Amino acid sequence: MDQDFFTNLPSENIIDILSRIPVRTIVQCKCVCKSWFNLLKSGKFVQSHLSKSSDGLAVFQSERSSDLYKIYEFKDELDLQHHELHYNPITTFNLPYHGQIEGSANGLLFLRDLRRSPNGLYVCNPITREYIELHCPQDFVYSYPQVVTHGFGTSKTTSQYKVVRIFHDCINNKNTHQMRIPKSECQVYTLGTGSWRRIELGSPLGYSCRTIGAFLNGNLHWLVYDFEGSRSTLVSCFDLETEIFSTFNLPKHDTRSLLGLFALGDFLCLSDNSSDDEIVVWLMQEYGVEKSWTKKFVISRSPNFLGEYFQRR
Repeated sequence: MDQDFFTNLPSENIIDILSRIPVRTIVQCKCVCKSWFNLLKSGKFVQSHLSKSSDGLAVFQSERSSDLYKIYEFKDELDLQHHELHYNPITTFNLPYHGQIEGSANGLLFLRDLRRSPNGLYVCNPITREYIELHCPQDFVYSYPQVVTHGFGTSKTTSQYKVVRIFHDCINNKNTHQMRIPKSECQVYTLGTGSWRRIELGSPLGYSCRTIGAFLNGNLHWLVYDFEGSRSTLVSCFDLETEIFSTFNLPKHDTRSLLGLFALGDFLCLSDNSSDDEIVVWLMQEYGVEKSWTKKFVISRSPNFLGEYFQRR
């Protein structure tokens, strides 16, 4: 093949060709020449490669001697009678910090060092092993019992990577035993800007430090509690493009339910983990439409695989 073949090709054609090669080979291709290095880092290439790639799974394995991150590529064929998960290991690596995986979007991982909480925030490319630390504003002061939670995703139109941090005070009235939120704040970090911005949070809602934002459809979602209004559990939705908050209701459930929110494929899902016998999974079949919540899966618990869990009372 003529050595000038790729040189004379339009960038769109080169992207289409290179986006079909394995992830490991892409890392090697970055060393071919400067033009390929820049091309393989472009947003157009990332989107093209992701559209042709199989789903991946990132695993954090903490051990006494070291912490390992493992990336797997897998193909999941749904067969309720004979369910098998076929996966291929892509890479294993470690980083110079203790970062728990708290989110992912378009091939990047959002990590938080629990030993430096609520600071110690990182965004990492697991294939190239490049990472950046998101330094906190100098005026950001955390003190217990403030609640801090995070989310990570990309805006729907501009495809900007953004980290969202929400924190608030939470005070319990000893006489009425009711909680109130005297102060709350939201901060947004857009990758490439090097700084945090404050965003209007809206109504004071109770977030949980045990959960992270579920990323779907260009939005982040948290389970929150409305202490001052409906006094019920809601979904708080943050649009990463417009940077505006909104809320919508959950399906009917026991107020003592142990709930979890997550994205499954193209759907927002809610899990009810409060029963000793089963796990119930609700699926929002039409995004943003409250009436479309449907009880999709009921998973029986096996006595041999019961783990510890918390019961809200």
